[in-house]
Amino acid sequence: MSIYSSLIQRKFKHIAGKRYERILKEYREFLLTEEEMVLPEIGSILMPIDRYVREIPKDLYDTLSAYDATILLVYIIDSQVFSIIRQTLSKEASEEFKRKEELNGEKMLGKIAKELENLGLRTQRRLFFGNKSEDVIKIANNYEMLAISKAYGSEITKSSPLSPVVLKIIQHLEIPTIVY
Repeated sequence: MSIYSSLIQRKFKHIAGKRYERILKEYREFLLTEEEMVLPEIGSILMPIDRYVREIPKDLYDTLSAYDATILLVYIIDSQVFSIIRQTLSKEASEEFKRKEELNGEKMLGKIAKELENLGLRTQRRLFFGNKSEDVIKIANNYEMLAISKAYGSEITKSSPLSPVVLKIIQHLEIPTIVY
């Protein structure tokens, strides 16, 4: 029996009696275990960004600075969009899209890396073409935490405050995740 359960049982043994055991059983998914109350050691964090990630909240920078971790900033350009532009418009239009996305990606990676490095965090940067959800899921298996914007992969709306891409990603991962 954990220390918290024993403290609660001693405190409420005269009040709740056997009801405490029933309550503990029924609500155990809402009560933290001792292991869950301890912050895990995090040495590597994956942070995917794209054109839909507008601003990184200051609170996220403060949270990430609490860890002694290396952060991989990854900007993934959707290869499917690139091929659709190539097929429907022209090769020149797809190359223009590629050039603008790469410039935007490098600019965002540089800005966020600078902010993180100013807080004393180590950063790495990657930019590539791929599938935004599948590649993040694959890469995240090598990291101890994921920090992802709720707008990653698509625009968010009042009726859909979380991107479907983010929802898919967090459903497939078992590592701690910060959705900002």
